[in-house]
Amino acid sequence: MARYQILYWEHIPLGVKATDVNGTVRENLPARFQQAVENAASRAGQTSAAAYTSMFKWGKEQERPGAAAEVAASIAKELDETWDEAEALAAFEESKKKE
Repeated sequence: MARYQILYWEHIPLGVKATDVNGTVRENLPARFQQAVENAASRAGQTSAAAYTSMFKWGKEQERPGAAAEVAASIAKELDETWDEAEALAAFEESKKKE
């Protein structure tokens, strides 16, 4: 059994870390996720380093059967296969209107 968390910039996932009895493994998501963060930050005017870095957060810790490396890789793959950039950016822009 491994515990895992997803690293987000606002609502855009960037990576996964998973931990088991053997340690912690990190898995980065493909470059298109970082590009989406840069697009969202630019649209939101989050250009200062402080504003940009303040948007990073870890998601809720969850558990999944398997070794940390397997869990991190499978979560990253699932995110890559199911994430819709246009939908995510629209949600981000809508959330900024409510602030």
